[in-house]
Amino acid sequence: MKLCLLFVVALAGMAMADDDCCAAEDRREIAFMWKRVWTSSFTDRKVAISAAVFEEVFNRYPEAKLLFKRVKIDDESSGEWRSHLVRVASGLDTIINLLEDPDVLYQQLSHLNGQHIARTGVKKVYFDALGDAFAKVLPQVATCFNVEAWNRCFHKMTNLVAKDLP
Repeated sequence: MKLCLLFVVALAGMAMADDDCCAAEDRREIAFMWKRVWTSSFTDRKVAISAAVFEEVFNRYPEAKLLFKRVKIDDESSGEWRSHLVRVASGLDTIINLLEDPDVLYQQLSHLNGQHIARTGVKKVYFDALGDAFAKVLPQVATCFNVEAWNRCFHKMTNLVAKDLP
């Protein structure tokens, strides 16, 4: 009995030490919050949230703006930039909706990895900043936002997307 208890305590400690856990409870919480914030009727909200997130990233890494010249980052009201913001948000929406389907999620994240490797200048630190920015912006629009769950899951996902980036 003592050995069994020791084993359970050891497993719990290992799970708590794993920052990349993204446990079932984390996934459910993120999916629930995301659905409330990200309904299809809120396109303007999606653009505003994504713009605030990218503003946070650019404040931290101003040089990252150069990666978005082709989508007219210099004119933040341009259709190209706004469309890019919606594409990023939609990509994240897809990923969050795949959290309960690990095989498909892994394929999607691998696909995104390939897309970002092909873009010169993309760095892993930008994905870290993106996660931090979402963790800062989403609590402003989502009640009861669980930043720890967000960080665990976002970190796990972006580690796969950015695994081959400098």
